[in-house]
Amino acid sequence: MVLIIVLAWVATVVSRRVVRRVLRRTFALAGVDPIRAEARQRAVSAALRSAIVGVIWAIAVITVISEFGVNIGAFVATATVVGGAIAFGAQQLLRDLIAGFFVLAEDQYGVGDEVDLGHAAGRVERITLRAVRLRDAVGAVWYVPHGGVARVANLSKSSAAALDIEVSRSMSRAALDEAAEELCAELAADASVASLLSGVPQPVGIVDVRDDRFVYRVKAGTVPGAHDTVTAQWRRLMLDAFDDGRLRAP
Repeated sequence: MVLIIVLAWVATVVSRRVVRRVLRRTFALAGVDPIRAEARQRAVSAALRSAIVGVIWAIAVITVISEFGVNIGAFVATATVVGGAIAFGAQQLLRDLIAGFFVLAEDQYGVGDEVDLGHAAGRVERITLRAVRLRDAVGAVWYVPHGGVARVANLSKSSAAALDIEVSRSMSRAALDEAAEELCAELAADASVASLLSGVPQPVGIVDVRDDRFVYRVKAGTVPGAHDTVTAQWRRLMLDAFDDGRLRAP
């Protein structure tokens, strides 16, 4: 029995070190920020080590009991039935934990990222193996289980602003193209957002035609998370263009 306990202890120590080393190397190869990689490594490592240690000591306990001459067949059968019942009742929790493992392992999002999870959108404040906590634009805090997330839009890894102009259909296409080019140049030269742009805004053209108006789109690449600021400045420039007559309102 002493030998079994010693072997279980040795296996626990070795497994913890192996898991920590393997995960550290894996996340270091991902080429992400070291602090962020370390946080992911700690979260995933804690979950894996807990699972492995639980299995090791469960086997050790069953083996020690058998050394007392106790028939463990009935014990194992009962434990199997109870474990199956618990797993069936906690399947949503297991689903959340498994999904959270892959979220952390694949670095789908992390603390500080601006994300849209379908159910809620905002800045990630905290992430665990089971759920993520977001704070949206109006300050509301959302708790979203990983298992309930079907899609993820991470605006902190890449970002672009779709800048639309709605003008009267009586406005000529040439005048609209010229006004859009001028607005793109003004936005690129604007000191308040110039550092937030990843390139010169480019006109896309008319993307929708309605009864009384055209919808003209300009695409502007931005640094991660800056699309709202760029969009707000674009609207101010667009209002100025309506005021001075370069654009004609519907």
